[in-house]
Amino acid sequence: MPDRSASTAGDPLGAWMRGLSALYPPADAEGWDQVGLHVGDPTRDTVTGVLVALDVTEAVLDEADDLGADLLVVHHPLLFSPLRRLTPETASGRLALRAARQGCAILAAHTNVDKAADGTSHPAAAVLGLLDRRPIQPLPPPGRVKVITLVPAEHTDVVIDAMTAAGAGVIGDYTGCAFTTAGAGRFEPGDSADPHIGTRGQTEHVVEDRIEMEAPRDRVPHVLAALRQAHPYEEVAVDVVPLLDVGPPTASRGLGLVGRLPEPRSLAEVASALADGLPSPHLRLAAVDDDPTREVTTVAICGGAGDSLIGSVIGADGRPTVDLFVTGDLKHHPTLDALTMGLSLIDAGHFATENPAMDDVATHLRAQAATMGLTAPVHRSTRATDPWTDWNRTT
Repeated sequence: MPDRSASTAGDPLGAWMRGLSALYPPADAEGWDQVGLHVGDPTRDTVTGVLVALDVTEAVLDEADDLGADLLVVHHPLLFSPLRRLTPETASGRLALRAARQGCAILAAHTNVDKAADGTSHPAAAVLGLLDRRPIQPLPPPGRVKVITLVPAEHTDVVIDAMTAAGAGVIGDYTGCAFTTAGAGRFEPGDSADPHIGTRGQTEHVVEDRIEMEAPRDRVPHVLAALRQAHPYEEVAVDVVPLLDVGPPTASRGLGLVGRLPEPRSLAEVASALADGLPSPHLRLAAVDDDPTREVTTVAICGGAGDSLIGSVIGADGRPTVDLFVTGDLKHHPTLDALTMGLSLIDAGHFATENPAMDDVATHLRAQAATMGLTAPVHRSTRATDPWTDWNRTT
């Protein structure tokens, strides 16, 4: 990435990372997810413009370039799997390489946005006017640990920021929470050591800070990796202490939504409302008994690809607990299985069910930036990243 650190203009990239983490805590993300910074240097890069989009594509990078946006905040992470090399031989490598050359940092918030109080399932719920909404899978009480490390005092903030970006230091509505204690470190580098401070074979005394930060258990590997990368020492002292889990599930946050319609409607009426209210030209309906006139009262929704949650709305007696399940990317066999169990489904499309939620992400990010004194404007992408064309409508 071109070196933008020489310029005093713009906000620190690390500050925007903290702002996004405050809105959508990385701790809420699934353990397999790859949220956070994908391209960029939080300690050196500055931000003069932000673009919020669903995906990283060539068209979205063109848009960022046209707008002068040097931070792209996206829902779908660019780098899900490790790259063996940064070349144009893979789609993710090609886009990451272009972003770096363009000087555009990439920051992802994925399943942590899905689980937000107004996450990716909410636009479809708003179209239908669902009442008494609750998550299909509420967030459980967080399993947490305390991560403790020792660092030279001049590197304390850098290490705290790195651990925060990886998911540590979130307590309620606060992010970047850490406790530090000043002290003195003592060590002697061995003959084969490559010390950041001190000389081989000589005892060294260093002013250090003890950092204590809470972290979710499933984010510990990410937090430790970020800590070690940001830490100046060759060998890093770290303690991970389990904490007692307390508190009820988080009722307002979690995967998916369940609610009831203001009044019963037919499957056909619900499908038409979603087709009109979402950018969903490819909407498909799978009705039990192939009957689109069936009455619908209760609805479950999962923005994006939600077939993994179908089992969560089938009761212990084998009967569905809702009349209709709305999601995207439905596969053949899960759809047949749901129909067999008496559950009707609507596939409104991955893009259509998630992209409207990016409007809320942009709005919340603008408000968060204002509270933090960040000055870069936040733009909302106008590029549609739905890869599909409705062939019947173009012929």
